[in-house]
Amino acid sequence: MKKITFTSTLILGFLLFSSFTKVIPDARLVDYLGEEKLAILQKNDPDIIVYYNYFLDNSYIIQTLPADKLKGGNYKTLNLPLRGGKVDTKKLNVLKLDIQRKYDQRVYYKIADSQEVLIFLSEKEFMKKYNAYRKQ
Repeated sequence: MKKITFTSTLILGFLLFSSFTKVIPDARLVDYLGEEKLAILQKNDPDIIVYYNYFLDNSYIIQTLPADKLKGGNYKTLNLPLRGGKVDTKKLNVLKLDIQRKYDQRVYYKIADSQEVLIFLSEKEFMKKYNAYRKQ
């Protein structure tokens, strides 16, 4: 009987905590979706906000490459906010980019006016990373 009561208390406590816990959307997500849509998501499906918050900073890698590797038009070019010749990741909103990610391949873009390349993780690679994050 004590086991059932303790388990019931834990479940009830978790449900109460999760119902009062509000997921704070990243400012870039507010910029992308707007406050009205975010309020609806907050009420109906806050896990989507968690997903997009994670996506904004973890769906890509930025690497600096030697100038000779960037010549020859190997990559499509993106104009992104820079600070000191490097991508300003605080202002970068990958949700606003017209990028087609691939299921099992990374997608590469040269950053205009820099020696950096923006590498989007494949869908498969990102979901593996996201699922590990959610399990923590």
